[in-house]
Amino acid sequence: MELFKANRQWSTRPADERFESMKALYDATRAYADQAREKNIPYADLRVEPNNDEVQLVGKAGIPAQLTHWSFGQLCSRMEAPASYLRDLPPTLACQNLNHGLAKRGSSKDMASLMFHNNGSLLLRAITSEAYSRIWNWEVAERLLQLESMGWEPARPDIRVNLGDFPALYASDHDMFAFVRNRQVRIMEPGTTGLQRGIIVENSEVGASALKMTRFLYREMCGNHIIWGASKVLEINVRHVGDARERFSSYAYQLRRYAESSASDEEATIASAKSKILGQTKEEVLDMLFGKRALNLSRKVLEAGYDATIPHEDGSPRSVWGIVQGLTRHSQTIPYADQRNTVDKAAGRIMEFAF
Repeated sequence: MELFKANRQWSTRPADERFESMKALYDATRAYADQAREKNIPYADLRVEPNNDEVQLVGKAGIPAQLTHWSFGQLCSRMEAPASYLRDLPPTLACQNLNHGLAKRGSSKDMASLMFHNNGSLLLRAITSEAYSRIWNWEVAERLLQLESMGWEPARPDIRVNLGDFPALYASDHDMFAFVRNRQVRIMEPGTTGLQRGIIVENSEVGASALKMTRFLYREMCGNHIIWGASKVLEINVRHVGDARERFSSYAYQLRRYAESSASDEEATIASAKSKILGQTKEEVLDMLFGKRALNLSRKVLEAGYDATIPHEDGSPRSVWGIVQGLTRHSQTIPYADQRNTVDKAAGRIMEFAF
């Protein structure tokens, strides 16, 4: 199957958001954090004012802060106002609408968690609730940097390098994305040159997305950063709420554990999964899996996964390996992240049937 996460980054990121090394990625994300300031302020103390063609946020001290495109959208969301509509209004009218929402929100004594970029003047990068638990991009980049001593490196194209031979490392004041691989350890399959291990890590310290780790095996990545021959895809998400800091520790442990695991373990898992047959017919396979309540998958989704299996790549769809690859391939066609995650988690549980 193919993965397009890295391709979307490759096709949209400007030059100043691309990095040549893990150290450069870490340094940039650390610099963003070092210039950040966090403060909880009652909504009752906040107002917005027009400033030429823009809207700026002002607190009790009267010091204005510019808004990024992202933080303006967050502010509108907190006020339950449509950001796309307000962006088209003259700043004076937009401020009247937002100040009405701020006054209404302020009467409830709610607090706004603000994160500013402080570099001579204030720039509001994020406005979240008190329940938000920030995991900084530099903390995630630091964990990846530690993997270099174990043979991990930024992923570069294996084929069609004429499209651009640069690593899949990206970061901005909005989010970060990193795809790393270990070329020193190859997972061998009969009749192939073997599989590489890959890890994609995504995070946003301003509330745009959860912390994600996607781990997988793959054959190669082409110059436009499409990942070919991916298998054993598993995604782990950590939402930035509640005990996110504690769950980040578990996330980091799983990242390192996967990075340190041996190739022989992977090869044994694949061989076992390919030989384990779940049923003699399609109906038997679907009946057996549908009966596993822990999978939490409908029969329709299971059938879609079965039909998505490509026998010459994945083996029989009646095997553990085949149906897992089919389900993972099917999940990549689902537009909603929570539903994709449900299917990917179920595929991981099915892999346990190989033992």
